[in-house]
Amino acid sequence: MPFQTFLTPICPADSQSDKSNFLERHMSEQANLNQQNPETPGARFIDARDHDPVLAWNYAAKGWFRRRETSVVYGPSNAGKTAFVGHLGQCIVSNRPFFGARVTQGIVVHVAAESPASVLDRMQSHAIHDDTYPPYLVYDLPVDLSCAKSLNEFRRDLTQIMNDHGQEIVLVIFDTLSRCINGVDENSSTEMTAVVHNAEALARGISAHVMMIHHTGKDVERGGRGSSAIRGAVDTEICLKPGDAGAVALFQDKQRTMKKGKSVCFGLETHVLGLDEDGEEKTTVRAVERENDTTNAKKPTSKVRKGMDRTTAVLTALHIRRITGGNNASFQTNDILASIPPDVIETVKPEHRARVISRELENLSKQEVPLVESTGRGSWTFAPTVESQQEVLFNN
Repeated sequence: MPFQTFLTPICPADSQSDKSNFLERHMSEQANLNQQNPETPGARFIDARDHDPVLAWNYAAKGWFRRRETSVVYGPSNAGKTAFVGHLGQCIVSNRPFFGARVTQGIVVHVAAESPASVLDRMQSHAIHDDTYPPYLVYDLPVDLSCAKSLNEFRRDLTQIMNDHGQEIVLVIFDTLSRCINGVDENSSTEMTAVVHNAEALARGISAHVMMIHHTGKDVERGGRGSSAIRGAVDTEICLKPGDAGAVALFQDKQRTMKKGKSVCFGLETHVLGLDEDGEEKTTVRAVERENDTTNAKKPTSKVRKGMDRTTAVLTALHIRRITGGNNASFQTNDILASIPPDVIETVKPEHRARVISRELENLSKQEVPLVESTGRGSWTFAPTVESQQEVLFNN
């Protein structure tokens, strides 16, 4: 009979007034939990001269994910995020290499907050049914990462699972982050930092790696949706980038305590589950590792580098316009947008491109010696000092 466990119900949705007090509630709950857990150490001054380095990596997947740490995995919709984590999880329970990397065998807990039935179906495509393997446990309700009390209860349930099986939990997956934060504002750096700190406390409390699955925003180039504090707070950040022929590239965008590894890629392979009531095949998909040369997916250019490219393109367009139209001719944001190379702006959705170029022009209007001035409603003109700025236009 398959192992089952019933976990403590998670906090109900907060009222609007409660949300405004999120930080106070988080700090109060965390302080109470620290008092309840005597094993939580207080702050100390440590003499670095007396320190002996810990040489063991304590990894879930070596070179990728360490236990007692957190990660965020992000990518666009239908990029294969759940297939990817399912592949990682099956490698951990079956002790198979993950893209050539060693893994620590143990229990995987997958909080399938979006579609538990889909996750359960998908895991049937993997060879995880050996009775000697640790279980791959799917939890079919969200767990509130914004509620320290609920996470403490969840941690006790996970500890009970480890005691019952006599095996350690190596990986806990929250799929997806947005379904596990109970209405918290994703754009709030304060609230999202607190959420990641709760995930970190869980990771350290059970000595597992805690992974959060996240979506990209409207502008894929900007990375995961919401506050950049998420990226700053986690230890590891993984980006999924769809390529050609159904391949998906994986990039290690951040590693806090390890050297970033090379990019790898996987394909999405159809697996037949059986026949439906009409005798037609019902299928799911799984991730299958591929050689890197099977995709031409490129790592999204960094925001800083792409911003430099756009600034150069805008400066070039302004230089051409000044020569052909004179210093006093007004122009529109869309005129500059139409003059820059398409590849400079291709990663930005069409409806946001004029806004991006407007931002570049605004930056040029605010520098110490401005190049352009806004005349309102998307119209611009060259600043009176533009004659003295010819070298800037030519040299950029």
